Amino acid sequence: MLLKMNLWADFENNQPAPVSNARPRRLTEQVIQSFMRDWLLQDYIPAYCRMLAASRIFRRCYLVDALGNEQNVNILRPVDTLHRQLSQEQRPIALYALLLAAGTSKRRNAKNGKVLAVPKLPANLLNEGGVIRASWLEVAPLLLAEIAQAPAICLLNPCGQRLFSYNDLLPLYQRTLPTELLLWVSHRQLEGHFLHALQAPDHAAALTALLRTDRWKTLSPAQQDLPQSISTLVDLLVASMQRHFQLPVQPLQFPLLVRSAVVEVAPYSLLFATRRQDSLLSMNNAVCLYRRRVYEQSHQGLLAEEWFQQQQQGQEARALQELSTYLLQHGRAQRIRRWPDLRQYAVLSHFGQFTTNDYDALIMQLLANNEVRCEWKRKLGDSENAEVEGEPGNAVGNVASIVIPGNDDSLLWR
Repeated sequence: MLLKMNLWADFENNQPAPVSNARPRRLTEQVIQSFMRDWLLQDYIPAYCRMLAASRIFRRCYLVDALGNEQNVNILRPVDTLHRQLSQEQRPIALYALLLAAGTSKRRNAKNGKVLAVPKLPANLLNEGGVIRASWLEVAPLLLAEIAQAPAICLLNPCGQRLFSYNDLLPLYQRTLPTELLLWVSHRQLEGHFLHALQAPDHAAALTALLRTDRWKTLSPAQQDLPQSISTLVDLLVASMQRHFQLPVQPLQFPLLVRSAVVEVAPYSLLFATRRQDSLLSMNNAVCLYRRRVYEQSHQGLLAEEWFQQQQQGQEARALQELSTYLLQHGRAQRIRRWPDLRQYAVLSHFGQFTTNDYDALIMQLLANNEVRCEWKRKLGDSENAEVEGEPGNAVGNVASIVIPGNDDSLLWR
């Protein structure tokens, strides 16, 4: 995933900021987390909430932010703005932010033989949102019980000052209501836990309890091997999640524009897990749209800006042509009849590279070129049926007249 400093600095007015040669502010973890939150609020959460609203089943959704920075209460304002927008649409839905200000390092343990009291939630929290003065590990059972009948987008850090265990995350893995899980992983923090676990048995047990495997013990702590070791640790965490999700867990990374034409990958991963195909498509779109924006804005203000733009457009055109060939070859080889199935397969193979609009435009072009036909089950107008099936005498090649195949329509590969 791509996150860009200038974009999020101007998130409130949604205007692209010009790239300057000024020295960028220091990219601390707090700053990068802020970028990530704003990106979710701009590109992913609105689309996801609108899909929930379209189902006519759900009337509210909660954004549970358990990263735990006291300054993150500023997120309430843009969430309130988005809440008002969503609640006024034709199919309304309420969005509330629940911010856990105390972070994720505390755990409810027995103290002096006594069980600590469960923190109380603020009054009217579920109808307004707000700040919870507790950690996720302290308040998770109570909070999950309170929002049991509503979808939730959960943002947590399982590798903070205190490692989560697999059992701490299990209630989220097993939640039956729509639950979009976003695990924030700092590679530096994960490295610290890894090196500590190699020296301390209790910490080794904690790392094994999170990953549900001790394969991490075979990884090398040598300085030159640490990047690969951390990558493998992230993969092990993904594998521990994957057993609960049919759709692949997506590990998203953070290239950042640090100055004009210079993009660097930040040492963080965001692990995204969902059970909903529409949510996966929304995240794919969000990643792709931002990727395009960051590279477009990375060229702004350069002397050769127009040349860079032409190069980028050429690369995108070639990538789309390669994707069209991929769809045609894979559709023919596998004889995939449903377009949503073929698109889903392609999205998983090219996650974050193309939007769903790109995919739909390509299948429409393939239909227009008569490289594939469609057996329509929907009741379309006579002229519309003739056009999309490419009957003689019709304007095959007019993409504007093509209808995107749906779940009940069958592709017929030539």
